[in-house]
Amino acid sequence: MEKFPKLQKILTAAVKQAALDGGMLLGHEIEAEEITGESGSRQDYLGGLEDASFFIGVKSQEEYDGTFYLVFTLRDAIVLGSLLLGVPLARVSEKKKLAIIDSDDIDAFSEFTNQVIGSFNPIFKSGLPNKVHLKLLDPKKFIPGSDEVTEEAPFPNGEYFICRVQLHMDGQDLDRIAILVPTSLACSYDPQEQVKEETLEAPETAAPEPSPAADVRTVLILEDNSDDLQFFQETLSATEIKALAATLDADLTEFFPDGSVKAVLLGVVDADDRELSICIKLKSISPKSPVPVIMCAREWTRIGVLKALKYGAEDIIVKPCTPDELKGKLMKYMAAA
Repeated sequence: MEKFPKLQKILTAAVKQAALDGGMLLGHEIEAEEITGESGSRQDYLGGLEDASFFIGVKSQEEYDGTFYLVFTLRDAIVLGSLLLGVPLARVSEKKKLAIIDSDDIDAFSEFTNQVIGSFNPIFKSGLPNKVHLKLLDPKKFIPGSDEVTEEAPFPNGEYFICRVQLHMDGQDLDRIAILVPTSLACSYDPQEQVKEETLEAPETAAPEPSPAADVRTVLILEDNSDDLQFFQETLSATEIKALAATLDADLTEFFPDGSVKAVLLGVVDADDRELSICIKLKSISPKSPVPVIMCAREWTRIGVLKALKYGAEDIIVKPCTPDELKGKLMKYMAAA
């Protein structure tokens, strides 16, 4: 039975980061513990599934093509979606007990899972040797014993690497989530036998020397406030990161001719639709390998954060921030770009 230790390590790091980021989004600390992995069939997994659940496909693109699945129970979807909407805790408990979920809850839950994939992407990119990008698909509800199981539903028949994670949140009894990775995709992420054969055949092969150009990492700063722009530039001048600066009305295409821009700092005032739409423009410039965008504003409401993530931002910063916070967030996403 295949163990996929490299994939298990990536998934462990990814879910822990997603729990941290998700907790910040909700305003309630989340911890990911008791992370396990094993191989099994769809029949094995569905045979042990008792609760109504949401199956969310995650499309793996670039060099690792395939789809894996996140599985959350309906109870957890109600809790996470309701908290994101700011529903009072007493009402959250009532909705969870009665299994009440409406379209707003589902939309909010989808935004939470979008944040999860936003946390997964840099971990996968830094943990794999080739290009990869994860795209979230729409959630699909499945009720065991009620909904029909077909060749493709609730997820395709076949063999899987199954990662299970227990979530913990103060004041809420959360269930275990599952990550179901088809064995073929798991082998693509973690080709154990292939790695061993290549090592035996060419043990003396030296790693290629990186070209000087590959070491140049550039951040594009889009900022209309001169004081904030000066802070960003002065902070980056103390690093090996090259900074380009422009206003929010600049022609963005001129900054992406060769792929040297590895991240964008987008300074906004109100996070209105005009400012948020810049994220869409940035993503459309290189849709196959989108540049991570970090949005920066002096105030963030929960709805504002939700909109920022919906429009494509990977992260947010509250201005003014410390140089260490700015550099830490940039390095996190640039290492994966």
